[in-house]
Amino acid sequence: MNPAPSASRLTVTQWLVILIAVIGFAFDTYELLMFPLIGGPAVAELLQLPANNPIVTEWLGKMLWITALCGGVFGLLGGWLTDRFGRKTILAASIALYSLSPAAAALSTTIEQFVFFRSATFVGVCVEFVAAITWLAELFPDKKQREKALGWTQAFASIGGLMVTGVNVWIVAHAATLPALPIAEPFNAHGSWRYLLLTGLLPALPIALLLPFVPESKVWQERRKAGTLRRPSFGELFSPALRRTTLVTAALSACAYGAAFGALQLTPTRIVPGLPDLAEQRKVLKPLQDEAKALNQQLLLTNLPAFNQALADVGGLKELAGKRAKVRQGIAAARRSLESDKTAEEQKASLRTQLGGLTNSLADLDKQLSEITAVKPAAKVALLEREKTLGQLAANRTKQEAADTVVKARGNQVQLWQELGGLLGRIVLAVLVVTGISRGSLLRLFIGPGVILFGLTYLQFFQKQPELFQWGVALCGFMTVAQFSYMGEFLPKVFPLHLRGTGGSFATNVGGRMIGTSAAFVTTSFVAPRLGGSTFEQVATAAAIVGTAVFVVGFGLSFLLPKPAETAEN
Repeated sequence: MNPAPSASRLTVTQWLVILIAVIGFAFDTYELLMFPLIGGPAVAELLQLPANNPIVTEWLGKMLWITALCGGVFGLLGGWLTDRFGRKTILAASIALYSLSPAAAALSTTIEQFVFFRSATFVGVCVEFVAAITWLAELFPDKKQREKALGWTQAFASIGGLMVTGVNVWIVAHAATLPALPIAEPFNAHGSWRYLLLTGLLPALPIALLLPFVPESKVWQERRKAGTLRRPSFGELFSPALRRTTLVTAALSACAYGAAFGALQLTPTRIVPGLPDLAEQRKVLKPLQDEAKALNQQLLLTNLPAFNQALADVGGLKELAGKRAKVRQGIAAARRSLESDKTAEEQKASLRTQLGGLTNSLADLDKQLSEITAVKPAAKVALLEREKTLGQLAANRTKQEAADTVVKARGNQVQLWQELGGLLGRIVLAVLVVTGISRGSLLRLFIGPGVILFGLTYLQFFQKQPELFQWGVALCGFMTVAQFSYMGEFLPKVFPLHLRGTGGSFATNVGGRMIGTSAAFVTTSFVAPRLGGSTFEQVATAAAIVGTAVFVVGFGLSFLLPKPAETAEN
């Protein structure tokens, strides 16, 4: 028998396709991972509350499930649209949506606007992933080229996480010197979170320039023109021929996302602070956090109702309060810089001049406050009492800063190791996928070790060997994130042409992003409260239980995977 002919070299068009996919997958992750970086500051500013206020935390939790729900529902619809109107068309629309919506979110002045536009971003990402893998699978007729294209381009999804972290570091350092945004009082026109959201526009330009030079899926187009392309149907996913494929792939996606959200995503903020070698920092932070909690209660139960009544009673008070807040923040920042040993002597003279100007501005604002509240003196008292509590909270945060910085740095370090582990997992998957290993065996290579790793990492390493904890998290990330690339490469093969987008979207968005992401709630609100130990130990143990459980389920499901040839139309 003659050996199979080797694949021809990639054409210029195919390289352009790969470049578009690389940009799309990288910015998928970039857009989504903005939220952990900007969520707290954004919600706090929009609600005009301190970042550690319970209402801010509550809204952050709401946004996680609101965006996941929107992404799942509309992402499923996007998969159907991909089968109905074409892969390239819906891919372009989804990238436009997730590029433009962050810019709109950057200009938000209400929490409702912010939630809406962040949900739109999530929808764009959910649709783009399925449209992109379907498009790629059909533009590379050669099997090995197709597998390489799907595997290697998806590896860039992990690069997006590293990109957004680096961009955020730069923006935070330079936000004060960037051009002011057209934001009304009392909001910060130099808010770093707003600038980071604006960078979400970055993929729009290269994609817009490149898309005219790449084709629609040839096989999809030909069947549509010939009139042989069947209409996509959600009901057909549950027909006897496809029911097993639909349910198994959705369940496997749910398991992968369950490990990511039920353990890995909780690690930097909910687990790392409880590491044994951070005990000294916890000891310092505990009384300060208790004080902050009491001050926040005072702010919510006493100051805020009185302040809201004052705003209703006195016109222009809201704008004046915003101006006073900016000046007070400027005074506090100038004083911190003057007291810092890192500030050069030549800068201190400029800072003293700046501080004098800000102090005079505050005196002028005091006069304005007295004038507009002359007939409503209670309104002035309400504003000043609120400012007093906010000042106490700011002083509390300053006291927490040294210990909190150490804890956050450790969390960021562990997060970086997790991202690098995930990137390596995608790369290894891309290498192995062309080796001829059966699809079930390949998946089990990643799931099998995870059954042991989650318990080892979140129980043994976390409690007794903290120096190994980040290695364990990196390996858990390796095993988990590789499964995302696996599903991206596998899904286009197991659904017929007219259902590739619909079926892939059901598995990814309903199984993964709607059901799988709920593991975060299961870990923190269902499993952890029933365990002993500190809050951090409870969450770590719960993460071990949930992570291990979904990997065990995934391992069993891997034996039920359908063979691509049984369902896919070649």
